[in-house]
Amino acid sequence: MARTINYVMLLGLQRYSQSFFAQAEAEVRKELPNFRLRIFEDADVQTRTTEVDAAIAEADAVITSLITLAETAELLVPMVERHQPQVVLSYEGLPEMMRLTKLGGYGFKGSGMPKPVQNVARLLVGGREEDAFYGYVKLQKITGKLINFLPGKRLNDFRNWTNLSSYWNHRSVANAANMFKLMLREYGGHKKLHVDPPVEMPTMGFAHPNSPKLFARPDEYEKWEKQQAKAAGKVSKNGKSYLGTVAVLSFRSHILSGTTYHNDVVRALEAANLRVLPIFVMGIESHVVVREWLSHMAVDLVINTMGFPLVGGPAGSTKAGLTTNVARDLLGKLDVPYIVAQPLFVQDVEHWRENGVGPLQSTILYSLPEMDGAVAPVVLGGMQGGDIVTVPDRIKRLASIAEHFVTLRRTPNQAKKLAIVVYDYPPGQGNTATAALLDVPASLIALLDKLKAAGYNVGEYPRDPATLARCISGSIKAEALETQNLASLPPGHPPINLPNVDRNAFYTWVRPGDQERITDRWGAFPGDIAPLGAIGCGWAGCNSAMSTSACSR
Repeated sequence: MARTINYVMLLGLQRYSQSFFAQAEAEVRKELPNFRLRIFEDADVQTRTTEVDAAIAEADAVITSLITLAETAELLVPMVERHQPQVVLSYEGLPEMMRLTKLGGYGFKGSGMPKPVQNVARLLVGGREEDAFYGYVKLQKITGKLINFLPGKRLNDFRNWTNLSSYWNHRSVANAANMFKLMLREYGGHKKLHVDPPVEMPTMGFAHPNSPKLFARPDEYEKWEKQQAKAAGKVSKNGKSYLGTVAVLSFRSHILSGTTYHNDVVRALEAANLRVLPIFVMGIESHVVVREWLSHMAVDLVINTMGFPLVGGPAGSTKAGLTTNVARDLLGKLDVPYIVAQPLFVQDVEHWRENGVGPLQSTILYSLPEMDGAVAPVVLGGMQGGDIVTVPDRIKRLASIAEHFVTLRRTPNQAKKLAIVVYDYPPGQGNTATAALLDVPASLIALLDKLKAAGYNVGEYPRDPATLARCISGSIKAEALETQNLASLPPGHPPINLPNVDRNAFYTWVRPGDQERITDRWGAFPGDIAPLGAIGCGWAGCNSAMSTSACSR
């Protein structure tokens, strides 16, 4: 009876790939029935430490991916070093994890791209600093092709590592199975095992749920798009049968691994009568897509389902401070709304419902993108077992936000409604429209001037900052409002329409937890501050021709 061949895989941010790699294991076992692949999540290292340690002790090879938590690495690194598996492959993780890589005589000892490699990578992308990692991907692709033509046994281990990385990066069940078989042939003694070369896939391109293939270029996708529209009897894209065009950026590895949230987003947007450009990237070239594709494709909105900064993505940037400046420049030139909305890749849906977004994901998925200019984030779902799932009402919410942003973009400025909110806390203490080292009334006049020049209907407003300040800070006594005594309003003041928010409505709108927080801070409903709604401008100098939107608070 043949000895069992044990491979161990530990997945961090790629825990969603468990079923994918299980399929690859099944393919290998068709030829080697004694092959076994044990898959653990990074959390198992802490919660099932003894079991993980025992598995590594028996392992012929260990593969880790996206181990990014220091507390996990602190346990895992000593395990691997203690048991010394014959082969260790560590992809896209902490430097201490990457340094575990061992393939015969080859090992990864660095903490990043060596300087000469960085220089060559920059040459491949025209010297752009922000494209350095994208250039490194191109360099790897070139190296992967050349290395197989170079003679010499001394290069065997490096050649094998390069080929294994190619299988890993071009994610498919067949490629993953052949990755395992190459390891078994070169380091497991199965010399007669047939291994197919990796089937390459574009590093960035278009992936529509209705298409059986990926498209590497915009013209390929648009040609297919026209064919689909013609076959369905729909008006072509030039016929303006849709509200507008939305670009959706998603992780390439997620799409290749068979996750479905990208498809859910695309279909929901299309159901809202939006044309969708469903784009996949590895993560480090999102800004390249914006610069080289979207700038020529007349988009009305960009939705990023990955989080992370636009420049550098999960890899960060090779130069401090570069990320945000380049992103703002690119997005500013594109001049469309930019939304970051994604599932929580490491948090279960139920945990999210009970506790909200965890601090790590909040930083990666929301805070960093906000520095680029991202707005209106939506949590689309999260983990459920080993799969990424979406929540229907969250998908519907994203589609609604996208529909309204596109509609707003195509609405003439004169027809748009804006509200300007100024600081007033604590109320009644002379803090209205104040800010440290900023002349708020003068800034408001400058803002209103800009809006007027852009075609917005802002009405008439005082040109003098002091006069505008008195206009904003004017108020009507709460007693007069409560009795609807409009006769007490200043002469010429426009009528005030007070919203009728009763107690039942308040408690219906506000969740119990929020009710408790509001009551603790402000007291019981309706409270003492503007209990019946917004207070109209109380300055007698306001006349009936003055815009209430520009002179009320």
